Amino acid sequence: MLLGIDVGGTFTDAVLLDKQQVLAQAKVPTTYDDVLQCLLAALDAVLPQVANAAQRLQRVVISSTIVTNALTEHKLEPVFLAVITGPGMNIKGHVPVEPYYLSGYVDHRGKITAQIDWLKHRDLLNKKGSASCAVSGKFAVRDPQLEFQVEHELKKCGYKKIFLGSELSGELNFVRRTNSAYFAAQVYELFKKFSQRIAKALVERQISAPVHILKADGGTLPLEVALEQPVEAVFTGPAASVLGIEALAAPSVNSISLDVGGTTTDIAFWERGLPLMAKRGAFINGYPTAVRSFHMRSIGIGGDSRIHKLADGSYQVGPEREGPAAAVGGSKATLSDALIVAGYVKFGDEQKAWQALQIFGGEPITEAGKIIASAVAAIQRVIQEMLVEWAKQPVYTVDDVIKGTEFVPEQLIGVGGGAPGLIKALGEAMQLPVDIPLGAMVANAVGAAVARPTLSAGLRADTTDGFYIIPESGRREKLPHHFNKQTAEELLRQWLLCQTEEWLLPDRETELISYEHFNTVHGYYDTGDIYSLRMQLKPGILHKVQGREVDF
Repeated sequence: MLLGIDVGGTFTDAVLLDKQQVLAQAKVPTTYDDVLQCLLAALDAVLPQVANAAQRLQRVVISSTIVTNALTEHKLEPVFLAVITGPGMNIKGHVPVEPYYLSGYVDHRGKITAQIDWLKHRDLLNKKGSASCAVSGKFAVRDPQLEFQVEHELKKCGYKKIFLGSELSGELNFVRRTNSAYFAAQVYELFKKFSQRIAKALVERQISAPVHILKADGGTLPLEVALEQPVEAVFTGPAASVLGIEALAAPSVNSISLDVGGTTTDIAFWERGLPLMAKRGAFINGYPTAVRSFHMRSIGIGGDSRIHKLADGSYQVGPEREGPAAAVGGSKATLSDALIVAGYVKFGDEQKAWQALQIFGGEPITEAGKIIASAVAAIQRVIQEMLVEWAKQPVYTVDDVIKGTEFVPEQLIGVGGGAPGLIKALGEAMQLPVDIPLGAMVANAVGAAVARPTLSAGLRADTTDGFYIIPESGRREKLPHHFNKQTAEELLRQWLLCQTEEWLLPDRETELISYEHFNTVHGYYDTGDIYSLRMQLKPGILHKVQGREVDF
C-alpha cells in the first residue's frame, strides 16, 4: 500500500492506495503552529479505515506548502552568501541579498585561472557563523575546487551546513545556481525541523516504511536526501495537484487545471495528456532558480478568501484567508458564501450565507454575482499572463518553429475542495467545458502517493583536457578511451543507477533532458570535443488511480 499526505494551506489530506484503488481517505484542518498535530490527526483519520495499514505500507510520500509559504511570506531570516564571480560579472540585484565577493576564477573551459587570494579575505576567515550558508562560483559546475576551498574555510568559521551551487545544479546559469543554493540554505533549518516532526509522527504510529518528499517537478526524494537539497521542496503543493489529475483523469485535449483550496488556486497547463514543464527553472520571490517545476502559477484566491468591498462598489477577493465560510460557522462572509448564494454549490447553512452577504448592502444575490465575477476576472488575468509567458518561451525544435508555442485551451479541470463552484463560474466566463474528476477533493494526496522517485544529474566532458565531471558527485575523473555521446550517457546513467541503489529508490527508468556538443578549435584545427548533458530518473506517476467521492 501507498500513503500520500498533502499538508495544504487550509486542510491536510491523506489517502491510502492499493494499486489503483483508494482504500481510505481523510481531510483534517491544517495547524500551522504545530504541523505534527495535523499530520497525526490525518494519520489517525485514515489508518483505522484499513486493517493493519501501518504494517502494510510500502512507502509514504508527503507534500507540504511549509517551505513555499515560509519563503513567499518572508518569514525566514537572510543567510550568508559567498560568490566567486570572476571578471566581468555583476550580479547585484539578481540575488536576494548582498553577497560576499571572493577573488579567484574558473574559466568557461573549467580551468582555474586564478586561485583565491586568502590574504584579501581575512575578514571572512575571522567570521563566526553557526547556521547554514551558501557558496556559488561561476563555471564551478566545470570545476568545483574553489567552492570546495571556501566550504572548508567556512566550516572552520563554525557554519554547520554549507550549500554549494555546483552540487544543487549542473546547469551553467550562474545566477540560477546561486539563488538555488541561497534558498536551500535559508530554508534548511525549517525543513530539518519539519522532517524531524514527520519522522516522529510516523514512529508514533508505528510506520516503518520509507518516507519521501514530493519535489516541484513531480518526482520524490527520500526524506534524508531531501535534506541535502531542501529548496526542491518548494511548490510541492501545486505539483501534487498536477500529479493527482494525471492519476485520476489526465485530459486528452489542451486543458487548464485549477486546484482550488481554501487559501489559493494553483493553475497548470496540459498538452497531449501531460502537464507542461517550465522551460526554465522556477522563480522564488521573483528570483530565478535552477529548480525544475511545472509551468504553474498560484493566486491568493480560495474558498475561504476574504472579501473586500471597494469605494466604487466593486470587490477584491483575497489574498488573505478569512477563515471558514459563514455557512459552516465562520464569522464573516467568504468567497464560498458568495458561491452558495449564487447557486453554484450547496453545503452548510444557506441562510447564514445570505445573512453574511447582507453586510455589503444591496441584494445578496446581486452582490454574490459581483464577488464571483471579481474572483473569476483575477484568475483569468493570471491565466492570460501564463499564456503570454508560454508564447514567449524559446523554441528548440523544428516542430516548435512550424507549429509555434501558442497554447489554446479547450477545457478546464478542477480539483480541490473549492473547485466545484468556482471552476463552474470560470468555465462560463471563458466559455469552456469543465471537468471535475472523481476524487477531486483529495487529488493532491493521491498525486503525492503515486509520484515516482526521481533524481537528476549532469555530466561535462572535455576530450582535450581528458577529464569529465559529474557536479552532483563532486568528482572529476579521467575520460575512458574512445569517448563519445553514448559513453557519456552510459557514465551518467550508471551514476544515477548507483544512487538509486544507495538511496533505495525503486524506479530505474532514466531520460536525457538536455544535450550539447561542440568542437574546440586552436589555430584553425579541431583539437577536441566538449560534451554537456543532463539526465534524470523520469518523474511522473507510478500508475493511474480510480477515484471515489466521500463527503467530509
